[in-house]
Amino acid sequence: MLEGTLHELQEYLAQHYIKWALATLVVVIGYIIIRIVNFNLGRFFDRVEFDRTLELLLQRTLKIFLWLVLITLVAGNLGFNVSGFIAGLGVAGFVVGFAVKDVLSNLAAGIFILIKRPFIVGERVNIVGIVGEVTEVNLSCCLVFSDDEETVTIPNSKIWGNPIRNLTRKKK
Repeated sequence: MLEGTLHELQEYLAQHYIKWALATLVVVIGYIIIRIVNFNLGRFFDRVEFDRTLELLLQRTLKIFLWLVLITLVAGNLGFNVSGFIAGLGVAGFVVGFAVKDVLSNLAAGIFILIKRPFIVGERVNIVGIVGEVTEVNLSCCLVFSDDEETVTIPNSKIWGNPIRNLTRKKK
């Protein structure tokens, strides 16, 4: 039985070795291209004034997207039916998006906050009735050290949907 399986494997490889060799070459070249794109995106972000958290998010997202495209192309060229995989990615994206809609809402609001910069770390603000100094701004929430000497975590979706009073900039 083992000999029969090995013989079938040998025949398969003899018939399809060129496809597999080309697929390996495409993966290696794709890997190099993804590394170059990631490196150049990092250099671009080094030259511009951009939030580091947002930079890392964009780099990782682009890298994952490029790997998915590469794997889909290679699998399609090897004869695998990738239409089910692509449809599955669409359905999975919808399900995950619906399941984490609050997280995605905070993420989107966090991106807007990091781009528009209504406040930065160190400024005094009044956000959703909490007055204090901003100690951290990230993609999901902001930390404010309140006048009551408490660290308050405010989800970004609550911040972006409400008035933001920047007490440091009120004199400018």
